[in-house]
Amino acid sequence: SLVPSPPPLHALRAMAGVKERGLSFSASISRPGVDCLSGEWRRPHNDLRDQKVGGGHKAIHDEATAAAVGFSAAPIHGTVHWSQFTPLLLQAFGPAWFETGSISVHFVTPVSHLQPVKAFMARPDPSKEAQQVDIWMEHADGRVVLQGTASFGLKRGEMQTMAQSKIAASKPVKGNLLFVRHPVGTTTTNVETARIEFEKQVGPLFPFTLSEKLEIITEFHPWFSEAGGKQAPWGRAVLPPEALNQIMLGMAGSNELALWPELPQDAWLREASRGRTPVGLFGGCEVIIHKGPVFPGETYDITRELVGKGETPRAEFRWVRTLLKEQGTGKLVAEMTLQEMMLKGSFDGYDELRAKCDAAAPGSKL
Repeated sequence: SLVPSPPPLHALRAMAGVKERGLSFSASISRPGVDCLSGEWRRPHNDLRDQKVGGGHKAIHDEATAAAVGFSAAPIHGTVHWSQFTPLLLQAFGPAWFETGSISVHFVTPVSHLQPVKAFMARPDPSKEAQQVDIWMEHADGRVVLQGTASFGLKRGEMQTMAQSKIAASKPVKGNLLFVRHPVGTTTTNVETARIEFEKQVGPLFPFTLSEKLEIITEFHPWFSEAGGKQAPWGRAVLPPEALNQIMLGMAGSNELALWPELPQDAWLREASRGRTPVGLFGGCEVIIHKGPVFPGETYDITRELVGKGETPRAEFRWVRTLLKEQGTGKLVAEMTLQEMMLKGSFDGYDELRAKCDAAAPGSKL
């Protein structure tokens, strides 16, 4: 297993529905009185301690790296929590969520290894077919882990998701960002391929196999497994919700990097950076499934577009939309819009280099 932790993981899975002492309450603390569906308390694993991100540093999921940038404990990557919504998504929307569903969240407070959390969903309207509902997750003390939306049967443009509302609310950048150099609307120059298999490591960003992931997943479903998938409505296994991020994040089943257009005017910055990158984390993420499910053992094509950028006092960020297409036909299967946060304080010399960027000529296209 990825992270040794007694009791046996299959035993934990078999205990689904058994309440932990002190964690038997089911109502939402952060949204009292809201009519909602709720899941079980689960203790997700930090399965990215050995993630390879390059740039002269380890990932924020490493304890020492997290401490160096001000975290009290290494945070779990946010999209691992998506799988905890599986029972609620199926209760609300049925198997068709894997065909035309969506999930879109903003991450509010971090979760560390084996910290208990609980998923909630506003009760859907049974009279509606296609619809969108609010979702959120809480710590045991009621602090919000994430909040957002989930839907079924709606396309982008037919709903206002959490990620879309965050992009729309982004303020114009004053000056020029240091880490996000391309203008909004820029697309990648190559077509990447992506594939997740049961017994092969997903890639350097997810250093485990799908089978290993299923041993520690917060909400296992037989449809996620190779054997159980044969009884799924599609006659084969489907990727769990969190793996939708895995397959579209990059280098899933391949060593291909996303290639963005060269910026000759940034030669001075590349030289000054010397291959270094800032420590990063997710601020928000959404996946919209257009013609799913997304299957393991299937190779897909990927292209990307920069759809937003901005900054906070502590971080620069960019929003990148990734399109996952069926090979051969070009059919759009799913898309992901991800907010990548890049911590300013993790990059030595940030203030000096940023000042040079801000001092660029007014005619700069950046």
